[in-house]
Amino acid sequence: MAYEPCRYAQRWPDLFDQLDDDQKQRVSDALANNPVENWEPERDDVSDLVDRELGRIDTAEYIRRTMSKVTSDPA
Repeated sequence: MAYEPCRYAQRWPDLFDQLDDDQKQRVSDALANNPVENWEPERDDVSDLVDRELGRIDTAEYIRRTMSKVTSDPA
């Protein structure tokens, strides 16, 4: 099956251009399969996922970045 760009790939194609089709599909699947109520991924969220897919960061760093966003005080 050929990769079909997800809405995030259409919104930020430069992030997805770095990936091969299999990687693009995995990132798209991760975004689609992990919906959190009232959460819309921002560019930096997708960028972190792409960095994880490309091996630029490990899983622990990906989790640390994600938790830091979730637990940060917006005030």
